[in-house]
Amino acid sequence: MVLGLDVGSSYTKGILFEGGIRGKIVVKTSFRPGEAIGKVKRRLAGYDKIVATGYGRNLVDGADLVVTEISAFARGASHINPEVRTIIDLGGQDSKVIRVEKGRPVQFVMNDRCAAGSGNFIEKTAQALGLSLDEFGRLATKSGKPEMIDSLCVVMAETEVLSLVAEGKNLADIAAGICDTLIRRIAGFGARIGVAEEQRGDPAQSHRCYRPEGRYL
Repeated sequence: MVLGLDVGSSYTKGILFEGGIRGKIVVKTSFRPGEAIGKVKRRLAGYDKIVATGYGRNLVDGADLVVTEISAFARGASHINPEVRTIIDLGGQDSKVIRVEKGRPVQFVMNDRCAAGSGNFIEKTAQALGLSLDEFGRLATKSGKPEMIDSLCVVMAETEVLSLVAEGKNLADIAAGICDTLIRRIAGFGARIGVAEEQRGDPAQSHRCYRPEGRYL
């Protein structure tokens, strides 16, 4: 029985694995990753080995194997879909676009300098609207015409969102516009390596990349 621990900057995830998923838990990391790690270990007891990844992977005492998020995503995604070529990881504090070949990462780009390209952007703007993340997500899917939010800075975007609320704009359209802004940000830095289609059929065709001006996502 293996305990997989992903100690992220915002959330710590744990999973018990033995031929399949036997248990899982997600807890808030906050500013006490040690407490989050301990909570996961207690809730998912009965493991024989620990594999750690994530932002705080080196804080996991007794880990039998420590791997980077890049490698963990490549292995995990390829286990689910062996033909996967591109992975987009939207994290709490950073986001990554990873190119994969035969289950191994071969290239990646990371947005770690601006919160506008991360889950923190969604969390902060949802709070500004007085919504939980679940409420925000459900609301965004009901949009008929997303509002255009020009700013890619979290602080400026929050001000822009509050202005739209004051103008009486539809909340669902505002929420969808926030999501669209995040997608544009990720597409911008991900375009440097492109999004490759699944590796299937003619190998010569498997290296085409979709760019924002074509079918990026």
